[in-house]
Amino acid sequence: MAVLAGLGGAADKRYSLGLYMKHPRPSPPPDAPPGTVTLGGPIEWFSVSLHVTATELRPEEVSRLFGMEPTACQTKDVPLQREDGSTKRVPKFGRWTHALKSAQTDEWDIEAVIEELLGRLPCELEVWHQVAALGAIRISVGLALSSGNEEFELGPELMQFLGERKVRIYFDVYAEHEE
Repeated sequence: MAVLAGLGGAADKRYSLGLYMKHPRPSPPPDAPPGTVTLGGPIEWFSVSLHVTATELRPEEVSRLFGMEPTACQTKDVPLQREDGSTKRVPKFGRWTHALKSAQTDEWDIEAVIEELLGRLPCELEVWHQVAALGAIRISVGLALSSGNEEFELGPELMQFLGERKVRIYFDVYAEHEE
């Protein structure tokens, strides 16, 4: 992930030198009695996507600038088809999406997954500013909580990296109702 060398500090060393070793996923003690309830810890399930959206967005322009194809895209007024060939819907705006689902990575830390997603894209500010001129850029993080007390954090280096590239971050949080 040398692409993220612009994050600075420890992230530079981890990624540019190939020394990145993720932290083990926290877990309850192996000798905990059956039925032990644990509080806190990392989010159990997530998805992370980068979206570029605008009314008249042409996804192929974003692909050209980023140098990669999207995992999904749509163009205003171009019908989206179901597998059987019928029309699913007709979009009212254009969107370019690159998604990373939890099943596609063994990483459990949300910040590291965002960095993994960004590591697939160019880091040059000029590229991002050209993309931002085409449409709004947003990272969407979907989170599913399995208990009432789970956590994550985003460090200042990542937040600065996103801000310099005009990227918003959006969190969509799902939680089971606890009685």
